[in-house]
Amino acid sequence: MNKYLFIIICFSFLNCKDSEDKIVNTTEIKSNDLNFFDFDKVEHYSKNIKDDDILHEMQRLDGIDKHSEEYNYLNLIGYNYPKDVNDKEFISNLVKYKFSKIQIDNNIHKDINKLFSTSKCEGGYPLACAPVYRDILVFYKQDKIIGIAKICFECGQSYILGSSNDVSDFGSCGEYGVLYEILKGKK
Repeated sequence: MNKYLFIIICFSFLNCKDSEDKIVNTTEIKSNDLNFFDFDKVEHYSKNIKDDDILHEMQRLDGIDKHSEEYNYLNLIGYNYPKDVNDKEFISNLVKYKFSKIQIDNNIHKDINKLFSTSKCEGGYPLACAPVYRDILVFYKQDKIIGIAKICFECGQSYILGSSNDVSDFGSCGEYGVLYEILKGKK
């Protein structure tokens, strides 16, 4: 049974490979000003994880001790961790697992705020793949973490934590493509 599950998971990762082109081509985002976060600083953590490495990482899942470093790493890149923005280990885990960090320029905050707001659009489509969170945004207010957004551009999925607004429609209006351009174009 575990072998079949592993094959299905691996297949879903490989199917994500060509989906990035579909997500990046987007149009204008319209916000209704129900912002997810009230922030004054944003840090972008990212890690280049190659598709071949994903298969290797997934092979390690079977039988991993839940208190091991491997489990923590896989939890960080593939699952809904942390459960709370006040998790003291989260930022140290990003550093430990060699995510690079860039502070987002204050001039881009308005664009980021527009993307991370409640919006309703039609025509969004879910992709059938398991996310690998290579990009993580950490939102701060007065040097305190108030929000976290883990993003998988390849699958068009996110895990957003810390907002009191409904975040379930994030991405349905083309936010992934615009965010991709902002984050990857800033370097």
